[in-house]
Amino acid sequence: MIEITADLRKGGGLVNYFAGNIVAANLMMVLMLIGGAISVVSLNTQLFPNISPGTITVSVPYPGATPAETSEAIVKRAEQAVLGIEGVEKVSSRASENYGALTIELQDFVDEDKVKDDIEAAISQISDFPPLYAEEPDIQKFETTNQVMTLVVSSDGSERYLKEGAADLENALLSLPSVTLVSMLGARDYEISIEVSESALRQYGMTIDEVANAIRASSVNIGAGEIKTDSGDLLLRTDTKRQTGEEFEDIVIRSGADGSLLRLSDVADVYDGFADTDLRNEFENRPSILLRVNAAPSEDLLQIASDIKSFLGDYKPLPGINVNIWSDESQILEGRLSLLIRNGLLGFALVFLFLVLMLDLRLAIWVAMGVPISFFGAFLFFDFLNVDITMISLFGLIIVLGIVVDDAIVVGENIVAEQERGHEGVVAAKLGVEGVKSPVTIGVLTTMAAFAPLLFVTGPFGQILGVVSIIVICVLIMSLVEAFFILPAHL
Repeated sequence: MIEITADLRKGGGLVNYFAGNIVAANLMMVLMLIGGAISVVSLNTQLFPNISPGTITVSVPYPGATPAETSEAIVKRAEQAVLGIEGVEKVSSRASENYGALTIELQDFVDEDKVKDDIEAAISQISDFPPLYAEEPDIQKFETTNQVMTLVVSSDGSERYLKEGAADLENALLSLPSVTLVSMLGARDYEISIEVSESALRQYGMTIDEVANAIRASSVNIGAGEIKTDSGDLLLRTDTKRQTGEEFEDIVIRSGADGSLLRLSDVADVYDGFADTDLRNEFENRPSILLRVNAAPSEDLLQIASDIKSFLGDYKPLPGINVNIWSDESQILEGRLSLLIRNGLLGFALVFLFLVLMLDLRLAIWVAMGVPISFFGAFLFFDFLNVDITMISLFGLIIVLGIVVDDAIVVGENIVAEQERGHEGVVAAKLGVEGVKSPVTIGVLTTMAAFAPLLFVTGPFGQILGVVSIIVICVLIMSLVEAFFILPAHL
């Protein structure tokens, strides 16, 4: 025993070093606990992980065009331009009245921003595109957002006044530093309708096409090229798009030889109102509109919800307008956080209780400490690995909660067994760790191997499950660090 003790005391290796240096072990433990606490506070909170579906959309409004015209002038030409781009997997298109759109699905593991730039370049190189009277293409990379809260705005006033009240609240919400995404739901779109009088057309000898062409030509936003000069370039653009009914009424349909002007108001009735759709929402028997607040991938859901609740306490809506919270998704996430904390405390207490009953108090305390040490140690890597606090990440933490102290129990019990055989201090710790190091490591590695394949699943489903795999692997690695380098120094 004397020879073994001497060899072990002189032996190298990290395990032997930390077992004989309680200051180093405590320093590592403190760094993991404090560093993990700082890291977890800085993480964003979202309901679900940020998912990139790998989709880019190209939309081109084409006012006054039929589906056939939209297909020929926009959709087919845009399809031909983007099909050969590297990284494009599939292109689907839709041509409808006044609108043409492409949905471009990308291949796995491509640089989506680069493909988007290539698509923009390809679209810009199409000659005479977009066609006359069509608006500029809108090219967007589809990104998921998390719903934070839905507010309901209600009033007994007119539909226009209700929408003005909802718009006032929307602008007020967007003025908050943490809020960037607010959408209005359940409100009819503003619409300017023009009803041409048949008797007026006969009186002035006009056709409906003549009126339509005059309106179309007088309400456009189109580019007209540029003028190059020695002092610089001048961009030419026609910006005469009408926005209100009064502006449309002033459109000149025909001018006479004597200088007289025939305006749209002379041959038609212009109504500045809402789209003729069957849409009505009610809240507490009053007409209502919903405002949905979403969180962008880089924003904190819980912080946004807290800011909105504080804001609503001081917000004064327009007279006759009432604002209520319809749904609060942050409560779901807070509930999962509470569940994790309760499970963590319960697991810690149960582990501690059983270890006290089966082993001694000192071993029970330090084995149970493996739970917070492993978790906070794993938090150190979450930001680097793009892991946020979400429903899925909390699920992963709950899964690993039940297996995180298995290795510490085995190592701690074996160290105590060596102490009962007569070894003391560093020798007992070294022998205890060396005796079970291989099986404990293999046991943890097999658990990691069971979750590792989730890292290689592609698509949105793989992006969700990959978070669980990352969390389980990180926590298990930290549990090995705690069992081999921190635990032995305290037994």
